[in-house]
Amino acid sequence: MSTTTETSTPVEPPRQPGQDRAPMARPSLGRLWDTWGVTAILLILLALTPLFAPDFMELENLQSVLRESAYLGIVAAGMTFAIASGAFDLSVGGQLALVSVVTLMAYSAGGTAAAIGAAVATGLACGLVNAGLITRLRVPPFVATLGTLFVFRGVAYILTQDGPKTLPYDQIDSPFVKIGGLNVAGLPLPFVIMLAVYGAAWIILRRTATGRRILSYGSSPAAARFCGISENRIRVIVFALVGVSVGIAALTYITRVWTADGSAQDGFELKVIAAVVLGGTSLKGGKGTLIGTFSAVLLVSVLNDVLVSQGVPSAYQRIVLGCVLIVALTIDGLRTRFAVPGSFRRAVAGLAARPSASGGA
Repeated sequence: MSTTTETSTPVEPPRQPGQDRAPMARPSLGRLWDTWGVTAILLILLALTPLFAPDFMELENLQSVLRESAYLGIVAAGMTFAIASGAFDLSVGGQLALVSVVTLMAYSAGGTAAAIGAAVATGLACGLVNAGLITRLRVPPFVATLGTLFVFRGVAYILTQDGPKTLPYDQIDSPFVKIGGLNVAGLPLPFVIMLAVYGAAWIILRRTATGRRILSYGSSPAAARFCGISENRIRVIVFALVGVSVGIAALTYITRVWTADGSAQDGFELKVIAAVVLGGTSLKGGKGTLIGTFSAVLLVSVLNDVLVSQGVPSAYQRIVLGCVLIVALTIDGLRTRFAVPGSFRRAVAGLAARPSASGGA
């Protein structure tokens, strides 16, 4: 994987063991999991779900699952860039609440076009605020985004202190509401938007110099800086992408729920991070897989639908989400450990040799 410096001089950036381009390299356990692991689990879950939720496979329910997965999936696409660069954004839940409130205010003032513009602009502004704190004030991403999580939610609460912002019922046939309710060739429009976002994100990450620089910086910040890759530019790009993704996601979210205030989607950031890490993007940076993120988003959405349909209380749903996050972090650690081809085989051989060694002693 090659990249370029700011002066367009070809440079070969450092690669992680799991990212080597050698065509004849033997696939490792980590690579196999990154490519097929979450997708395989999703297929198994889809096959087993009808056994205890017979209504799951009905067309209307499947459309509902895809529609509900859109806003989570769109933000997860943006978060993939951030985590692949070696950072993450804890403020996306607050961003979603604030953007949703501003979007409804803009719709009341200027209609559909104003709402769409306000959503994207507000999301971008939130991302640039985070980027400014990190690049100008040198606040670590974890601290900066944890702080702005509360700031963004606080602003949303202030804007809705007289009551939540809502869409009037007489707007049910408006073009704005159809963003969340329309179907295109049997697929919900929010899901179609999600597919378009993932297509654009894949092109940026895999087919542009910007994407290669993001992965190179996440793999080794020191080496990337030595090659001329600007740390500040990478931070601005990834957090701006996260903000824009939240803006787009808010359009699919608010046109489905019709109301917004500061408490909207509490804990949303944990769902996003869990989906991205479970999908195969390493928390250490340098590796991102949008296909894995996409599959993980559907996995989380299907699991959530099953829990709701079975009447599982919200408290237990949070427990399940916490377990999913723990599993995702555990898998990330194992994936890193067994990233080098043959490492799993050597580890098994080492475990098998221990009893014989102790017996011989």
